[in-house]
Formats: sequence, C-alpha cells, structure tokens
Amino acid sequence: MNTTRITMALFFMLCLCINVQAQFDDEYNIEEWTLDLEEEEAPKPKHKEYKNAIYLQYSPSRYKVSDDNRIRFNEFLLGYNRSIQVVEDLPYFVEAGANIKFSWAKSDLNARLITFRIPVNVLYKIYLSKEKDYAIAPFAGASCRVIAMAREYSESKSICLFSDAGWERFQVAWQAGVRFYMNRYFLGISYLRDFRDSSKYPGMRECGIHFGCCF
Repeated sequence: MNTTRITMALFFMLCLCINVQAQFDDEYNIEEWTLDLEEEEAPKPKHKEYKNAIYLQYSPSRYKVSDDNRIRFNEFLLGYNRSIQVVEDLPYFVEAGANIKFSWAKSDLNARLITFRIPVNVLYKIYLSKEKDYAIAPFAGASCRVIAMAREYSESKSICLFSDAGWERFQVAWQAGVRFYMNRYFLGISYLRDFRDSSKYPGMRECGIHFGCCF
C-alpha cells in the first residue's frame, strides 16, 4: 500500500515538472519569435538628399559687344547652390544660389571681367540604383547677372568698358543642362544665353562643364 502511494506521488510530481517545462519552453519560443519579427519589420534607413552644394565651372563663352563684333572669353566660376525638395516623395527640386565668375579674352583684346550671378533652377532626379546613390538630373531655369568689373588693358592705359564701350552691367539669362550624381559628388554640363535686348551689350552665350560636392 505504501509503495503504491509513493509511486502515485512520484508520477504526479513527474507530470507537474513536465507541464512546467512545457510552459517555459512555450514562453521562450514566443519571446524569441516576437523579437525576430520586430527585427524583420524595422524600417530601412532613408536615402539622404543633400541640401547644399559648392561647384567649380569652366566656360568658354562668346560675348556680342556690337552688331558686328564678338569676343571669345575663357571663364572660371565658383558657386554655391541651396536645394529644396518640392514634394517629399518625389525627386523634384528647386535650386537657388550665387556664383562669381572670372573672365579673360582669348583674342588680341586684353580684357578682364568679374561677374556675379544669381541662378534659380528646377531640377528632376532620375535614380539609377535602388540605393539612389547614382542619378541623372536634367535642370533648367533663369539667372540674373551683374558685371562688377570690365576693363581692357593696354601697355599705356586701361579702359573701363562700361563708360568707353557702352557696356551694360545688368542682364537676365536662361540656362539648361544635365548632371550626373555619384552619391555626394556630381559632374554636369550646361548652356546659358542672355535674353537679348538689342539696346544692351554685351549679349552672352556660355557653354560650361562643372564639378561639385554636396553637403
């Protein structure tokens, strides 16, 4: 009789231990599965769109200084752009900035120019990879130009082209081009031309290649 009671007690304790172990295993599996699910649903980091850029441009340009006279210039330009994304989920941007340009004549005319410009462009990015690190971006817009200094130098004297040649300081132009973005760096080509006013000289046409860095 005592042996039977002891056997039943041991059987009861064994069942209790098995039940506790099963509950422990179930709780552990649920917690582990929940953790894995949260890791799988974690959002991926968003692609960074840089808002600022600096760039350097080389531009062979042609200035129309009278009805029958055109002067070719070599020009280097240093600029800054600020980019604003118009719609959060679409790659449309408005780009505004400022630049300074140094010019010298390629002909026998020994002329030097310093020009300030304020360009405003609309830009659209076409991404070439899922990570959006590579993109082609066509752009177009307008710019205001002020020639701060324009002088012709000779052996004996220098001439101010505004007073002596009748040049105008201010002009408005349109521009268009395309860029190739490689993460934070970009390379682009552009074309710019003044909205011509027959009463104002010089009228400018500019082809440019530029390289820049975003930050």
